[in-house]
Amino acid sequence: MALLGVILITTALCFSSLKVGAHLAAALDGITPTLPFRLTRRIIDPAFIVLGLGSWLGAVLLAALPPTNHNAWRGQAVFALIFAPLGCLARYYISLALNGVNPAFPLGTFVCNIFGTAVLGMSYDLQRVSIGGVAGGSVVGCQVLQGIEDGFCGALTTVSTWMLELDTLRRAHGYVYGASSVVAGVSVLTVVMGSVRWSVGWEATACAT
Repeated sequence: MALLGVILITTALCFSSLKVGAHLAAALDGITPTLPFRLTRRIIDPAFIVLGLGSWLGAVLLAALPPTNHNAWRGQAVFALIFAPLGCLARYYISLALNGVNPAFPLGTFVCNIFGTAVLGMSYDLQRVSIGGVAGGSVVGCQVLQGIEDGFCGALTTVSTWMLELDTLRRAHGYVYGASSVVAGVSVLTVVMGSVRWSVGWEATACAT
């Protein structure tokens, strides 16, 4: 019942947020300023590319060269910053390649969500099984896995796009797509996480999660 409750509440809240956001955007449309197209294309867009790349390189340096005795925050933030762009780019190109295959079933988003769910489950397992006598292999190994969960999987998977697609698809197609996403996701986690939990079991993690 708890699983069903989480699925229903999460879906309902996210869909409600989509509708509230749409109404709010329509209400503020008349007073929201619009930036000139030339300014955004020639200055702002290139500037954000440079800033984004610089920020990513900064995160890599912070992870590789942490201050002495101050490395706990690497697993809580920095590793996620390193892996997030990879998940973001993967989702963009996978969706670009696959979403047009079947207009009634956004295959790209579906693949990203299910693959990201599988990676999330595997990372969660690896954090909690003994590798070389330590859960996750080491503190740094545990932190890297946490970064994969929060960064790569967080950027690869999407609820917002899923909600928008459910709203724009025809009703029958939306039910098929939505149900398939939930059933596939839960099934993948049941196999990936359940098989480990019910066989070797989980241990306490070696890092903050």
